[in-house]
Order: sequence, then structure tokens, then C-alpha cells
Amino acid sequence: MSLPPDDGGSGYYAFEPERFLVPPMEGFLRRILGARWGLILVSAARQVNLPTILDFLANFSLQQVYYSSFSATQDDFEKLEGEQRKLRTIEDVLDEARNAVENPPEKVEPEPESEGVSPNPLPRTPDLVFIPEFAGEIVPSAVESAMTGNLVVSGIRAEGSFPALQSFIDLVGSEHLAAASLMGILGLNTVARICEHCKVRVEYELSDQDIILIGGQEHVLSGYKGLGCESCDGTGYRGRILIHEGFEMISEIRSAILKGMPPRNLRILAKRSGMTTLLDAAWSLAESGETSLDEVVRIADVTDPGSEQ
Repeated sequence: MSLPPDDGGSGYYAFEPERFLVPPMEGFLRRILGARWGLILVSAARQVNLPTILDFLANFSLQQVYYSSFSATQDDFEKLEGEQRKLRTIEDVLDEARNAVENPPEKVEPEPESEGVSPNPLPRTPDLVFIPEFAGEIVPSAVESAMTGNLVVSGIRAEGSFPALQSFIDLVGSEHLAAASLMGILGLNTVARICEHCKVRVEYELSDQDIILIGGQEHVLSGYKGLGCESCDGTGYRGRILIHEGFEMISEIRSAILKGMPPRNLRILAKRSGMTTLLDAAWSLAESGETSLDEVVRIADVTDPGSEQ
């Protein structure tokens, strides 16, 4: 399926923060952005304005009145009162790392450990580090910052959470380090909005491949499409709708990554755990007549993380 052209009205979408602040997305954002440490990826397709999303998430996170103490083994979240977080960029982190190399701190003898107390506890009010894009020299510093007591939120260009997960593992170079540092992925994409001026109800004939992609059973489905008119420049679409999904690194998925489970199987596992995917979001919009089944098939295709082998 080809993407409707991104010129003129067909490429426009309005960022609607209120779509994020409804269940279950609001709870997902509060959990991952309330974590005390770790790395969160914001996966965005090429037509999504990533800086706007990151700015919204930064403001949302700084407004949180608690931090969450996260147990990777038990998936437990405990609400803790905390002070205001400090917002930093990856440049701050890189500058500090360079300064530490050039001006190493003097060695200090460690104090005796008290029984049952960690010698290096994580800070109670961790910094919040935002990165425009997870790539290049940023990768090791971002992971190290996430693993040493900061919450790192980074953009990454991918069509969905599971293609982003595969890219993240490849960039980090270690499934163990990827599984240990990642807290979750917010996946963003868009679907084309059917033009209201030429929208009609139609019967879709789906190929066997399309049925496999969308997880359906019927070859003929009823839906809507735009016939094309002056209002939409003959495309049948006018504007786009931002859709999203939330992938959480629960202990079952963390263990599966450590065992080398491929992304397509991880997606099945996440769905069984209750994850609502971009494909689910596209289906919902098709059922309400806001987008077409062609767009549902396209989303299924571009967000497919690959083979099960």
C-alpha cells in the first residue's frame, strides 16, 4: 500500500494532547515517565513531528508529583514523593563525560557499608534527560546515563514500537544491556483521514496476504473510502490522524529478549499481556469511518517487525 501524498491538506495532522491523556495511555505515560531511572524510546514515523511530541512529554513528566520505584524482577511500582526534577539534554551529559575524562575526580576512600544498605544508592530525584534522536555517539552515553540513575527519553525514527525495539538492540549491540536499560516505548504513526466531502461506504476485497497482515479472516469487509473530489485534490483523503501505542518492558518480555526471541514473537507476547497496538488503533478509526481499510493494511505492513525466525 502506498502512503497518500504528504503535500497540501493530505499531509497535515493536528497534535491533540488530549488523545494521550485518556486510559489506558495516561496510565502508561505516568508509569514510564514516573520511573526513577532507565531509557524510554519515542518511536515516530517520518511524517510525525517528533520535537513537538518530545516537548509535550517533557512538560508532562516534569508535572508528575511522584517518582516510581521500579523492580525489574517483580514489575512493582511504588509511589514515592519527590522534589522537582531537573531537565537536561544529552549535550549536558556528553559535556560532563568529557569533563570527567579531562579532569578526573580525586580518589576518596569509601565509607564502611552499613548492613543492608547499598554503598551507592540511586538519587531520589533523578534528572530527566531528553535526546532528539537515539543514534551515533549518543548511544553509549545515553545508556550509561539511564543505567546510573537518570531517566532518559529519546526519539527514534521507526514505524512502530517493535521495529524500534529491533533498531535499539542493534544500536546498543547487546540484548542484555538493551533489556536491562529499556523501560518502554511510545510508538507513533499516522493514518490518512478520509475526506468528509466524498466519503462513501464500500466493500473491500482483501488478498490472502492482507488478511494475514491484519489478522483477519474474511476476504470481503465493509468500510469507507473517499472517492476523490476538489476538496481533497482527488486523493480521497484530507489530513492525517496521529495514532499511538505503548509498549512496557514487563519481566516476561525482558526475559524473552534475553533469550533472543525475535520481535514478531515479542509483539505476540505483548498483545497477550494487554498491549493495544498501532494496528488496533487503525482498526478502531476504520470502524468509526475516519480512515480506510487500505490504511489499516498499510499500518499492519509498515509496523510488522519481521519474521519469527
